[in-house]
Amino acid sequence: MKHVSISQLKTFKACRRKWYFSYKEKLRPVKKSEALEMGSNYHKKIEQLYADGFVDTTEKTKETAMAVAYAKYIYPHIKCNATEEWKRKQLDDIILEGIVDGIADDGCIVEHKTTSRDVGVEYEYNLLWDEQVLMYMFLTDTRKIHYTVCRKPTIHQKKNESEEEFFDRMVAWYDEDTETKIRTFDVIRTDDEVNAFVEEALQTIKEMDGPCYRNTMHCMSFGSDCPYKSICLQYDSEQEYVEFIKEE
Repeated sequence: MKHVSISQLKTFKACRRKWYFSYKEKLRPVKKSEALEMGSNYHKKIEQLYADGFVDTTEKTKETAMAVAYAKYIYPHIKCNATEEWKRKQLDDIILEGIVDGIADDGCIVEHKTTSRDVGVEYEYNLLWDEQVLMYMFLTDTRKIHYTVCRKPTIHQKKNESEEEFFDRMVAWYDEDTETKIRTFDVIRTDDEVNAFVEEALQTIKEMDGPCYRNTMHCMSFGSDCPYKSICLQYDSEQEYVEFIKEE
């Protein structure tokens, strides 16, 4: 039985060589990117908020400030009955699967996003093209997603400013131009769109048995280097690489 996630599908479509390193060879970079680390920490804070009803502010980090803003501006309006929940569906010998950030009390999916830019109309429009939406709708039999989006603080700690003073200033930063920094919006798709996605996904999965050529246009997508750049040209599957951990 082949298990395929939306991350796997998106990686394969972006660069088959990157997919090969990540999902065939199962190589995981030892060092996580700062953006991924921040996003992961933020999600943990939101999970804690829904579990305990408050944000632990012991750690005066950017992620904590973001979670405090979430508690103030979003938490009162969106209630999650479940967080970080696995969803799976079987189609013949393939299992499509993924983790949804939450399930709201109205039964719709909740997805938490972070961004480095303003949360405006352009950002909302770009999310409409994200195939993750269609995968999650297929897995949950819903056609609506509640998105929560929080912009990462762009201010910096001042000279002679204490950690606590800087943290308080980050929290207060969300009180100005709030709509461009933290907000919610819904994405709705049709049955036809979801079904078309599933058909295309199944075709893409068949192609995973073919050659894994590289897409050089993806080497520096979104302004960051591919984590497999150092081994992409001359890779030896029998060799160990200190910058990667090979999962069993």
